[in-house]
Amino acid sequence: MPTETSNLSATQMPSAPVLAASDICVRYGGVEAVAGASLTIPTPQVVGLIGPNGAGKSSLLAAIGGQSRAASGRVTFDGEDVTQLPPHQRARRGILRTFQTASVFDGLTVFENLLVAGLGDQGSRLRGALLRTPALHARERATAARAARVLEEFEISHIADHYGRELSGGQRRLVEIARCLMRSPKLLLLDEPMVGVAPHLVERIGEHCRAICERSVAILIVEHSMEVIGSICDRVVVMASGEVIDDGSFASVMKGESVREAYLA
Repeated sequence: MPTETSNLSATQMPSAPVLAASDICVRYGGVEAVAGASLTIPTPQVVGLIGPNGAGKSSLLAAIGGQSRAASGRVTFDGEDVTQLPPHQRARRGILRTFQTASVFDGLTVFENLLVAGLGDQGSRLRGALLRTPALHARERATAARAARVLEEFEISHIADHYGRELSGGQRRLVEIARCLMRSPKLLLLDEPMVGVAPHLVERIGEHCRAICERSVAILIVEHSMEVIGSICDRVVVMASGEVIDDGSFASVMKGESVREAYLA
């Protein structure tokens, strides 16, 4: 007798979650930074990851992005087990991460920063670079056109010729996120993107996060500003002492006793 599942058409079959991090443990020497934390993002949405200092938020991001190897647990992305993959292979699949200190190439212009990100591994193929093949020319033209569109979208076309070292903290953040978009991400991991950013640019970065999510890109953001979290996040996950202690809407977690205890401990 056919099962209920077998009667479903391909379009009706449930899709894999964007991200499923299960029972993640991260240890640095004898210190357990993440102690069996689990987090799932079923569909593209903006998820806030909050908690007091030392809760394990950045370490969990690192385990998802591949910068830190999980001592145990599993990371599944878009239906694929990526637990053992290094960061660059996860990036190729669509997991891109920013860090607490904004990273741009200081010796390149903003436009060149985006070009480098857009060309990625393809731009480093020696044979094509030496022979200057038509395919490479076409790829470079397409990447340049895309970079111009992203600059316009982020309202930073006016600083396209500025060098990375000339940018303010907020501008560096915008360029860093724009560089991630050049790699066509499916999941963005943002680690405290508002640190050192002027208030008017904080609002702009938040607006860009919402716009990116609306293009079916999931975002997991670590941020200490509850105003930012409340304004841009569809859901909030709370960590303390390396564990997830709450998960829900911003309003519900803010009312939770576990959150108050975690921040007052």
